[in-house]
Amino acid sequence: MPATQHHSAADSATSPLPIRRRWLLLGLGVVVLGVVLATHFLLDPWLRRTLERQVAASTQGRYQLRIGHLETSLWRGGIRLRRLHLRTTAAPAADTLRWPRLEAALTRLDVGGVGLLALVQGQPVPADSVVLDSLAVRLAAWPAPAAGARPLHQRLPVAGLRVNRVAVRLRYAAYGAGRPAVEVGCGTVSLRDLQLSAAGAADSGRIGYAAAVTGQVRGVAVRAPGHTLTLRGAAFSSVSRRLRLDSLSVRPEQATGATRSGTVQMRLALPQLALTGLDAAALSRRRFRADTLRLVRPRVAATLPRQPTPSLHELLAPHLAECRVEQLVVAGAAGRLAGLALAPAVTDVHLAAGVIRVLPRPARADTSIYYARWWQVRTGPASATLDAPYYHVSWQEAEADTRTGRVAARQLLLLPTLGVEALSRRKGHQAAHVSVRVQQAQLSGLDVVAATRHRQLRAAALVLRQARISTRTDGRYPLSPRPSLLTPEALARVPFRFALHRLQLDNANVTMLYRAPRDPRPGVFTINRLAVTLRNLSNDPGRMRAASPLTGTATGWLQNRCRAQVSLRANLLDAAGRHTLRGELGAAPLAMLNPMLVTTRGMRIRQGQVHHIRFSMQLDHRAARGTAWAAYSGLKVQLLNQQEKPGLLPRIGSTLVNGLLLRDDNPRQAGGTLEPGRIASRREWRSSVFSLWRQGLVSGLLNSAGVPGALAKKLSEAE
Repeated sequence: MPATQHHSAADSATSPLPIRRRWLLLGLGVVVLGVVLATHFLLDPWLRRTLERQVAASTQGRYQLRIGHLETSLWRGGIRLRRLHLRTTAAPAADTLRWPRLEAALTRLDVGGVGLLALVQGQPVPADSVVLDSLAVRLAAWPAPAAGARPLHQRLPVAGLRVNRVAVRLRYAAYGAGRPAVEVGCGTVSLRDLQLSAAGAADSGRIGYAAAVTGQVRGVAVRAPGHTLTLRGAAFSSVSRRLRLDSLSVRPEQATGATRSGTVQMRLALPQLALTGLDAAALSRRRFRADTLRLVRPRVAATLPRQPTPSLHELLAPHLAECRVEQLVVAGAAGRLAGLALAPAVTDVHLAAGVIRVLPRPARADTSIYYARWWQVRTGPASATLDAPYYHVSWQEAEADTRTGRVAARQLLLLPTLGVEALSRRKGHQAAHVSVRVQQAQLSGLDVVAATRHRQLRAAALVLRQARISTRTDGRYPLSPRPSLLTPEALARVPFRFALHRLQLDNANVTMLYRAPRDPRPGVFTINRLAVTLRNLSNDPGRMRAASPLTGTATGWLQNRCRAQVSLRANLLDAAGRHTLRGELGAAPLAMLNPMLVTTRGMRIRQGQVHHIRFSMQLDHRAARGTAWAAYSGLKVQLLNQQEKPGLLPRIGSTLVNGLLLRDDNPRQAGGTLEPGRIASRREWRSSVFSLWRQGLVSGLLNSAGVPGALAKKLSEAE
């Protein structure tokens, strides 16, 4: 009995507590269930309707939002929305600038980790993530800013918002009315630590309000007036500070040609563009700063417009307050440019530039060269047109470095596009039919700043090695009606200042062919193993004076048989074109002149030997004057008929010339006095200075051989 009574008393004391606990748990469950049901059946629909009404109210009925499904989770502090659709309703035409036509569809919007306590207390609201999935948007125009519009963080319904991560997956985007001006096929954007507050806006290390931004897009198309830009893909990361573009292409609406229009016509294919060290935070504040811009194998074809295009700094100034890149690298480029007489085209271009500053624009006193501190260029084959369309110029390789002032090219080639007779017929006069091949050309000590900023060519030396020069002339056409450009006076009139300390021509060969009216076969004269050195070649009054004129020496072999040496002294700024020429010729048979004389003059030197020739002449814009001393022996000439044969009349003429006109030997006997020849020949202003030199030498040699001075002068001046 006592035991039974004890257990009954214990059960009576403990049984009410479990009952109360069960009722408490049941009550809490009912409350939670009520909250869940209220949230599902009351809060979620109310919140969905409120969001839709707020969009309509805030846009004054211009836009309509429809939400397919909205679900909140107070426990997790999250909200999920599905099938969102925002579109423009009928709006007055006057409002299209502020309320442009818009249509957007979003499959999913998830917001997680919202700090509800901070929201209730009116503090900046934190959130873990915001995810927008499968966004498609069409926007007709960018909205015009409203008068007095406040920054975004000041227009929030909360004190501030800070989101750890924002992710957007773009399904499609289009911008522009009618045919979209911009289209994006797909892409993703991720923002880290987005802080929509006054502190976030003031933080200069942020991109907008975000601490970091990454993104990529594919299938981009941009339509501008006259051109379409397409981009296969692009990727950007503010963390790695890299921007990469793949397969960028620009195509004109009309095919590029040589005819200029009102705008630039350009075709561009760029397989890859990489920008490293990009300061995205500065870019968001209109300051472009990057370490390296690299372009891989770009292909450009452009036609310049009728009016000059603005400079790069003028184009960028409305959009950027600063633009600087530490290094530019272009690898394997090719391009051609139309709309210019030169019509240049170049392949296999490798280019590098350092310390590029476009904005603010460098001061004129700065040593920058086309916005950069230095440039380095290396090219493969290139071509252009000179005296269009008559000459074609090209090279196989070229390189330049502004830091050393060195420019070099190999395998230079200048060729006429027409034959000698066709070229003269097209121009209506004897045209310079010149072919030039240069194994190597090197310019050293170039003052690049003077060239690019002041249009002055100043360099230490220009060396041309192994040049092969051929000139052809058709004597059946009249001389050019214009003054020759190969004269001292023409050099003085060059429209830019030049100063070259030394010009050197090494191991050159010159072939001159002249087609006389009397014979279709051209006469031939060559200068072989030619070496020329000119010093102080300049039209700068500070360098070119009578006391410091141009000086030069040249050595070579005439017809590869007679060694010759000449020296030149000239003041290029002398108004009268005065200059002096002195020279010597070594021993050689006179018959070496027959390849030129037979077809052009109808005569042959039958025999004769030159022992030594010396001459000195003074020349100006009127004539050549001076003296020639020619020591020779056994001179006999033979006149020829039209068939270049010694017929009866030419035989008689040859006898008279040899017996009465020419001196067989000079001096007439060993140890005798050498008879000098007077140099006198009128200058033809339509011919080059080289023709005047030749005329003077011919007149002196003929006179020293016994031809009367007047006749020697006339013969030297004959075409």
